[in-house]
Amino acid sequence: MITDNLRTSNVADVDNYAELAAIKQEELLRQRTTETLQEEPEVTRAQLALGKRFLNWRTIVPLIIVLAALVFFAQKTNINPQKTWAAIRTANILFFLAAFAIYYLSFAIRALRWRLLLENVGFTQANGIRLPKFWKLVEIIYISFFANSVVPAKLGDLYRAYLLRQEIGVSTTRSVGTVLAERLLDLIVLLLMFIPAIIISLHEHLPRQLQLGLEVTLALVMTGIIVLFILRVWRESIAKLIPLRLRGYYYHLQEGILGSFQRLPSLSALTLGVWLCEGLRFYFIALSLNLIVGNPIHVLTAAIFIGLGEALLTAIPATGGGVGLVEGGMVAMIALFYQGVNAPNLTVAAILLDRTISLFSLIAIGSIVFFLAFGRQAARGKRGK
Repeated sequence: MITDNLRTSNVADVDNYAELAAIKQEELLRQRTTETLQEEPEVTRAQLALGKRFLNWRTIVPLIIVLAALVFFAQKTNINPQKTWAAIRTANILFFLAAFAIYYLSFAIRALRWRLLLENVGFTQANGIRLPKFWKLVEIIYISFFANSVVPAKLGDLYRAYLLRQEIGVSTTRSVGTVLAERLLDLIVLLLMFIPAIIISLHEHLPRQLQLGLEVTLALVMTGIIVLFILRVWRESIAKLIPLRLRGYYYHLQEGILGSFQRLPSLSALTLGVWLCEGLRFYFIALSLNLIVGNPIHVLTAAIFIGLGEALLTAIPATGGGVGLVEGGMVAMIALFYQGVNAPNLTVAAILLDRTISLFSLIAIGSIVFFLAFGRQAARGKRGK
């Protein structure tokens, strides 16, 4: 009897000790999170003000230059607005709506992927962090795309980290690390899709310009992989080169990037889904105008090549939404597959329909989502005072 009581007492002591250890661990995690937030200066809304950045000369001057170049090109190629409008009016509306739906489906896939990346770096309930709900993550990503469409320099990526911190109070630097990891994953998968699309669609007729672009893209991916390797192997050596006051940022950024690459098969599958959506969007635009002729495989690979090429051009932070660069690049890519009598007008019609989805709708809908989100945030701030 006494032995049984002792055993029961010992088991209870072990249980109590385990419970106390778990509570202590949770307190340490909360304390670490608090210390991290205290170390990082708050990114303010004023610093991210889109209006101020949009009116900055660094935004306006490149935009004026590319728009002037587009007008000059349109005049030189004798584009007829009436014929372009006629082509748009005869487009298959069902295919256009399919392209629209597929583009917006990609935001849901991006939200699922970002949740995985955030969980990979420790933003989990087990660590005392409750991530926003799925549709809130979709909203945050959509706002970041809206910001990238109106100002250059990929400001939307910083918006993502800012909005996440406003929602759940986590490290901005580590959140940015997950976005950078996402960008690298995007680039790798994009290249793996882009190269076969070029080879299949163009066969041996690969222009020198595209070959050069392919080599540059490959170099960027290899550079990214090398940087990851260096960050993992020489983490502490690099840290010693960074001033002490900035070293905490480096560690958080490094953890955000390298820590993100767990559950890689799921991340890769979701990334593949994202870029299939990008390619299929232009595929349905091409079908709506009967822009590319040939067997189904040729049409599909050519459209995916153009759609992914467009995505690569938007990654260049020269103008908001890649305005000018994207349109010029698409003209060159479409010319590889269509050179009919009405080619200039049909090409412009395809670009306008595609950009209606990927740029104009993003600006129109995104501005509404943006102001509603910041309105709710301001209301919460007033209630908290």
